Amino acid sequence: MLRAVSTKSPLPPSQHSRSLSRFRVDRLLESRDYAELRNIINHLGIAAFVIDVEQGDVYRLAAINERHEQLTGMQHTDYAGRAVDEFLSPEAAEQVKANYRRCVRERTAIDYDEYLELPHGASYWRTNLVPYIDASGRVFRLLGTSFEISHTVHLEQKARYQSSLLNAYLEESPDGILVVDADSHIKSWNQRFLEIWNIPAHIMEARDAVRALEIVREQLQEPDEFVNRVNYLYQHLDQEERGKRIRMRDDRILERYSRGLRDREGMYWGRIWFYRDVTEHERMTERLVQLSRTDMLTDIANRRAFMEALAEEYRRARRYGHPFTLLMIDLDHFKTVNDNYGHEGGDAALKAFSRTIKPMLRETDQFARMGGEEFSILLPETALDEAMQLAERIGRAVAAIRVNCRRGTFGITASIGVSELQPQDADPEETLGRADKALYTAKAEGRNRVASA
Repeated sequence: MLRAVSTKSPLPPSQHSRSLSRFRVDRLLESRDYAELRNIINHLGIAAFVIDVEQGDVYRLAAINERHEQLTGMQHTDYAGRAVDEFLSPEAAEQVKANYRRCVRERTAIDYDEYLELPHGASYWRTNLVPYIDASGRVFRLLGTSFEISHTVHLEQKARYQSSLLNAYLEESPDGILVVDADSHIKSWNQRFLEIWNIPAHIMEARDAVRALEIVREQLQEPDEFVNRVNYLYQHLDQEERGKRIRMRDDRILERYSRGLRDREGMYWGRIWFYRDVTEHERMTERLVQLSRTDMLTDIANRRAFMEALAEEYRRARRYGHPFTLLMIDLDHFKTVNDNYGHEGGDAALKAFSRTIKPMLRETDQFARMGGEEFSILLPETALDEAMQLAERIGRAVAAIRVNCRRGTFGITASIGVSELQPQDADPEETLGRADKALYTAKAEGRNRVASA
């Protein structure tokens, strides 16, 4: 008696029974007519084919149904009766025969995926093979049913490709990256994220968000502000964050970017966080800012920095009713110094002057070189009489300076003009202008002296 052995049916039992009656099963087992075999499997609602198993490792295509023809471009009349080695490439023939051999060897239904180049083009298939066994116990025929899975395979390949790109980006990125899902659970991260936050890998692999957050908090100067902001962004899904500065207890500075992740339909999938260590960049920026506001020769503030400080102090004085006073200082006969001792002597005089004055001032005072041999001092919350006393001390200290250079040793003196903020001053320039006029008065009266507006 002929019989079929199958542990899996390519169709649900009810559908299979409607598609292939018992009579047709018997005919499938017995018939040697290729046309009749084709008519039998045409009743299957899926691409189907029949393989005859012959001696000598020969597998002959006995029939393919109409659905198979539509999907593959193979025609029953062209291929029925031909061994698979005759119409497939050696590589493809060996691939399909390996599955046929397995089905024959295991004598049970098998499932497998395969890639074939057929008349309609290369495609991926998921195939089920059922062996048929004769009275002697030999597998003599295989019934195959297949459906194309090219679209699914391509989607999987695309997903793997995109995943590979993402993994490469994550590991090559200078940023520490963290991705969370829609429930704010940890999904993925890169090595740089662990390095920036000093989080052990096993904590992240365990998805221990509580412990990870504890480690983060311990490193922050303002942990509560950090946590509140993170929670705010989790609650406001469409909020983005750009360039947020985070200061660490070890004096590092991190920059954070964050945005929600949505698909094309607008569904929220989670949030991505980027952290970058910008400590060196910040220090360099601060240094550049400092250099832009500092006189390189004397290492005190330049005119730009002084005018900004003066404007700010003017606003503060007007708001709170506090006084301030300005000193304008000029080194006397500086052209003569340059003529007699060269620019080296002039530079040495400017440096000596600055070194002498700086220790005499408070931290809140602003001392600046306005250009050439002209200097200014801003004295916040200082009345005119106090400023005059300081100016006199400065004049005496400058007169005591001895400057040494290669051309010799010489002394210097300074003329000083003093001006206090007045109620009628419309802007700080008026106060500064009066100090400048007082300076010229000191010069006109013989130099090396102090004059007030």
